[in-house]
Amino acid sequence: MSEDAEAGRDKLEIDNMYLCGSTFSRVSLKDARFSDAHFMHAEFDDVNATGLSFHNANLSEARFENVDMSQANVNNANLQGLAITNANITDMTIDGIKLSDMIAAYDAQKNNA
Repeated sequence: MSEDAEAGRDKLEIDNMYLCGSTFSRVSLKDARFSDAHFMHAEFDDVNATGLSFHNANLSEARFENVDMSQANVNNANLQGLAITNANITDMTIDGIKLSDMIAAYDAQKNNA
């Protein structure tokens, strides 16, 4: 989003509103708050979401493609059926254990079987 001098600077408060099928382009929602909101099948493209937080969120069937999740934290999450492919797992940890070490131990055990 550019710092266009013509861009509006209104602060909106929207409550109990259906905006299904809406399109937002070149919009800054910095410091915005969404609660009791529905984003089913919503798509976010070319988004700077640095510092974005989800609390009590249902992300089942969500897809993350070509995302930078460096230094991201996942806490108290249900990861059942989660699939990660073609990912850079450098320094990624699960419960404090490097994932690369877990994979190496698994591969070693598999090769010794």
